[in-house]
Amino acid sequence: MIDWSGGNSRRCWKNDCIWIARGARELREPETLSPASRTDAESEIRKTIAAYVASSAGARRVLVCADFGYGFPRGFATLLPPSGHAPWRVVWEYLRQHVVDDMDGRDGGRPTNRSNRFEVASAINGLAVTAGASPGPFWCLPSANGHRHITQGQPPKLFAWKGGSFGQKRITDRRAGSDTPFRLFGTGSVGSQILTGIPRLAKLRFDPGLAPSSVVWPFESGWAPSSGQWLSADQRIVHAEIYPSVQTPLPDPIKDCGQVRAMWQWARKLDARDELLKEFSRPSGLKEEDNIAILDEEGWILGCPVLQLPSSS
Repeated sequence: MIDWSGGNSRRCWKNDCIWIARGARELREPETLSPASRTDAESEIRKTIAAYVASSAGARRVLVCADFGYGFPRGFATLLPPSGHAPWRVVWEYLRQHVVDDMDGRDGGRPTNRSNRFEVASAINGLAVTAGASPGPFWCLPSANGHRHITQGQPPKLFAWKGGSFGQKRITDRRAGSDTPFRLFGTGSVGSQILTGIPRLAKLRFDPGLAPSSVVWPFESGWAPSSGQWLSADQRIVHAEIYPSVQTPLPDPIKDCGQVRAMWQWARKLDARDELLKEFSRPSGLKEEDNIAILDEEGWILGCPVLQLPSSS
């Protein structure tokens, strides 16, 4: 379980930085660690996955979860240059190609953790303006006027341009009560985490040594069936999005650490009772058009509560 950070400096063992809780389900408590940069975190995650898959326990599956959105609201991908992939992969490939981390060299030989996420968000907003939209969809910076196409105020809830429109939140965001993926800065904002997280996730998912064993839920896996086999025997690495606030954090001096520990315990206990698979099944109350949007572009939060959807986006 991974609590991600889109921050622009090296930071660890505190709130508002990266935290990881990991371990086999036989353990009563997870090992927790706090890498100081996204590069360090990716390295730790890759080593953990590779070691487990290569071990004798590798016949079992590895669940890898991070707390940033794995997709954007339906329609967002049409803003980006087409690549022949499904909408979620269009976004992943664009961000993997354009987001640069560890800018300005290395800090004493260590990754700097500085990224160009705001520049990439501004470039995407520029594509929207070119397509006839008002400023957006990304918004809010640490200081105003830092980037040409990013405003401080929130764009309209239904963001429209001549090629289409989309809302500020995904269906799963509305159910879970999480923030819009387009807000880049401020309390509760998640936009920077998504812009810096998806490229790292894409590198792990499509790493040549891990790709044959990897699958992203629900984009590639679909929903787990109520009975019968779901994944093939060689699909042993399952990537899934989480939002720790759907669980009560465990007592901990550092809230973020308590949150990833709580998510790890939640998954461990369900798995021990053979009930975890149910969390990967199709959520109740979905219209078929929403189901298609989730599987093609938006994604879903593992453990997202079943709530009444609000009428507006």
